[in-house]
Amino acid sequence: MTAVIEPRSARGRLSLFSGGRFYVWLTLLALALAAISLLYPSTPSYDPWSWLIWGREILHGHLTIAGGSSWKPLPVIFTTVFALFGSAQPNLWLIVARAGAVVSVLMSVRLTVRITWYLISNGRDRGWFRELAVGARGVAIAPVVLAGVITLVGTALMPKYPGNMMLGYSEGVMGAAFLIATERAWDGHHRQAFVLGLIPALDRPEVWIIWGPYGLWLMWKDRGARLLVIGLAVLMLALWIGPQKLGGGTATGLVTHAQKNHASNSAVNSSFPFWHELRVDVWPLTLARVEIASLLLIAWTAFLTVRARRTVGNWSSALKANPAAVAATLAGAFGFLWWILIALETQAGFAGNPRYAVIGGEFVYVSGAAAYGWACLGLTRVGASVWGRLHRSSGSHPRGGSRAWIATVSTAVIAGLFVFVPNWFAHRLPTVNSIRYSLRYQARLREEVASLVQREGGPQKVLSCGSIMANNLQVTMVAWYLDHPIPWVQALPRKFETGERGPNVVFQNGTSSNAPDKQQPTLAQMQAWEQGGSKYTVVKTDPVTLYMDCSSYSKT
Repeated sequence: MTAVIEPRSARGRLSLFSGGRFYVWLTLLALALAAISLLYPSTPSYDPWSWLIWGREILHGHLTIAGGSSWKPLPVIFTTVFALFGSAQPNLWLIVARAGAVVSVLMSVRLTVRITWYLISNGRDRGWFRELAVGARGVAIAPVVLAGVITLVGTALMPKYPGNMMLGYSEGVMGAAFLIATERAWDGHHRQAFVLGLIPALDRPEVWIIWGPYGLWLMWKDRGARLLVIGLAVLMLALWIGPQKLGGGTATGLVTHAQKNHASNSAVNSSFPFWHELRVDVWPLTLARVEIASLLLIAWTAFLTVRARRTVGNWSSALKANPAAVAATLAGAFGFLWWILIALETQAGFAGNPRYAVIGGEFVYVSGAAAYGWACLGLTRVGASVWGRLHRSSGSHPRGGSRAWIATVSTAVIAGLFVFVPNWFAHRLPTVNSIRYSLRYQARLREEVASLVQREGGPQKVLSCGSIMANNLQVTMVAWYLDHPIPWVQALPRKFETGERGPNVVFQNGTSSNAPDKQQPTLAQMQAWEQGGSKYTVVKTDPVTLYMDCSSYSKT
């Protein structure tokens, strides 16, 4: 693939885009930014709290896999190590999760820039570009800048992605490793790519569909890699299945848990989950104008490839005729196919959370943004042709700086079309205030739960009171602060309960305004339990209220 996309003669000129040290510096930058982000109120969310609990349990020699989220080896490897640092464990994982998201965004930009750069420096227009002075070249790369900015803004502000990554979900780490592995494979370092591919394979089983065949191909191409491939495959399966058995679960629990545990508003509950997932949850992840550009690029590249095939007589040479376009096409095709895969899983009964489709959205942005860069070059050719005709009588030709400025004007035109046609694009992007509000509220919940537990004498004192209940989304957080297995903390009852005592301890959360209709459990439910015999003492904070009745073990 490398020989097709970027010949050796180009690599020397693109030293910025080569070498493993780039990934090291990129990771260090991302970790630094993630650490700084902790200055803002921060907390993990439901799934990450599960991984934190399991990591701590593994460190202490006991694992209870029941309850919480679905098992994922990737984050638990980190949280097990971070459990050595006690109360710092959650924040250490947040740094890794957020850094992964930063790397995934910047790697998306990097791939976009590489493809668009190749179009200018080594494609059809390489002749005029190489004639430019250094300063003029800086102007002529405007299409590359535009493509990179589109990908940067789009991937960094995909709906719900920033918020989820700030709350500690693992898709950022998964996407970062996947994109780096893609580039290593592109550059011909297939052993490195396969090793890196283990990381996303430990986070999302869908990656096995790619990673497995890639490993088989690598064993066929490189016999020396056979032991590596087989060893990593065995390790991957062991890390997925082994903890399930050791923690009291089963291998099939990986599937059944994911099918049974999903939110009430999940696409799986709709009349046609496949279509609902695609239309409502997945398609809005990226800007429609980028998705359409990617689809048009795929169609145009297919046309050019078929036409070249008729000329040169074989598919290999036809693909080499438009290498950058082929790379962008493969990126877009993968992104759309990944979305379809997630939608099919939703139809099969799995949750279909939009964050599962984020990696597909990143590849769509790589493809669609490169399409805009390609359009800039096409408009530049048209502009240069018109300029040449207008000045033909004087014998002047649009070379050097003149053509560089034509490229800049063309890029400005395409950028204007992107921003304003068919309408102002920003309405599809989440606002910074909406992200900040969600993070602040979640962090406040964490602070108050921790404070209430300590106020009542610590975890053992609260546990000695009897049965414990919390809002479904706070079960794992409460379990972490009580230093107890997740099943010990009950979720809310599915139906309104009357005529009986309630749990001994209830962590009731509400909005920051403490609106009664947003509290869970509701005030009506708490009153019903009190009418059934519970006599709670109440400690109110904002936004958590603690109810305790240690007089009996009513619901153990």
